[in-house]
Amino acid sequence: MIFEPRLEVHAASLQRQDKTVLNRVSLTVPFGAHIALVGPNGSGKTSLLQLMAGRLKPSQGYVTVGGQDLAQLPGMQRARQLAVVHQHEQVHGQLRVRDYVTLGRTPHVEASKAQNANAVNTALAHCRLDGLQDRLMRTLSGGEQQRAAIARALAQEPRILLLDEPTNHLDLRTRADVLDLLAGLDVTVIAALHELSLVPRFAHRVVLLSQGRMVAEDLPAKVFTQELVLGNFGMDVFYLPLPHREQHIAVFESPHTAQAPTEALAIPERESVL
Repeated sequence: MIFEPRLEVHAASLQRQDKTVLNRVSLTVPFGAHIALVGPNGSGKTSLLQLMAGRLKPSQGYVTVGGQDLAQLPGMQRARQLAVVHQHEQVHGQLRVRDYVTLGRTPHVEASKAQNANAVNTALAHCRLDGLQDRLMRTLSGGEQQRAAIARALAQEPRILLLDEPTNHLDLRTRADVLDLLAGLDVTVIAALHELSLVPRFAHRVVLLSQGRMVAEDLPAKVFTQELVLGNFGMDVFYLPLPHREQHIAVFESPHTAQAPTEALAIPERESVL
């Protein structure tokens, strides 16, 4: 069965040990959208991703993919719709890169050898790993391992890709490379991110969570306003022009050391930071 790959969260709440982790969150994600989930620590980003992945069941409300209740989809069918990249992927270091990426084909039991090989080759090439496919996973750098995790998810041929802090523990350049890779995908991508300055590089829209509630959902420039950033992160935000480009970079600074901007800058609907 083929679904229209729209993901919707319908007034979903989540309770854990008498604590409200998510409070009536509603969100519609059309196919092909790239969404960043942001918020302070403990705001509910990871929990919302787990609801979207079907790993957690909401205490109230529900999640649908293509109009179908996610909780009612069999595991294999769900895995052909959604792929997940965790913050800390557990990988056997003796696996070769190609064998690790091939694990993404597990949901496609009916596929031929040729179909499996084509999906793996495409994922390796897209993540610039075709030259590393015979390397052991333990020999890869942090950025290469993260690209391998994304390649494994892409080999799954999902309609929707969910990532929890995919740039965590990576250096600045590698973080930018990973987000550039995600920005170039033609599937729905939803990623929880903590590095706010890199969000406009990847996201069409931003969902801001705070204390389990959805505070805002809009274009990056409309979510990263002085009022919302200061109120939710305790930081100031400035937009500075990039040399020789019609773009601006978002700079986040402690209000104890920064001065409020004197003039608002007009910025495009989707900004890049490099």
